Amino acid sequence: TVDASIFTGSQDIGAVALTGSTSSVVNDTVSMTASGSDIFGTADQFRYTYMPFNGDGQIVVRMASVQNTNNWAKAGLMFRESLAPNARHASVFVTPAQGVSFQSRSTTGGNSRSVTTPGIVAPVWLKLVRSGNAFLGFRSADGTTWTGVGGLTTVAMSANAFVGLALTSHNNGALGTAVFERASVDA
Repeated sequence: TVDASIFTGSQDIGAVALTGSTSSVVNDTVSMTASGSDIFGTADQFRYTYMPFNGDGQIVVRMASVQNTNNWAKAGLMFRESLAPNARHASVFVTPAQGVSFQSRSTTGGNSRSVTTPGIVAPVWLKLVRSGNAFLGFRSADGTTWTGVGGLTTVAMSANAFVGLALTSHNNGALGTAVFERASVDA
């Protein structure tokens, strides 16, 4: 297990209208700002704070907050094949008003898939697990007892990929903020 200081990159993905930012890690807390229209459809617009990742493992975070720039603003965890806007990915997010959502894009440039559990807001723990091409998302109130979100999803992703924290304001003309706490990656 390593803390969030191991994230080696942070950048906007896609045609965001406003430049996002990622704070340095302070007391195991990462604050991010982002614009972007969405993480969905055939291409994404968001802020990604990430590290290269090879093989199987998991990422866990406590989502302290996500600003309501839109009911579908999203903050959470992502395995991503590349930094291209249309890349394959598997993700689990919390939204301000729609609940917790597991999302994936199984082909480059393909349509996204989403399964949402309504009625859940931050603060909430999120976990995303990769085993080969199988991905599982989870949520938890306490970081100990986990409930699956979206079921087992197959994404034929290269073993060499990226893992990290993602945020979109779902409002490309506005910057939204999210606070990520105690992020850890296990390989």
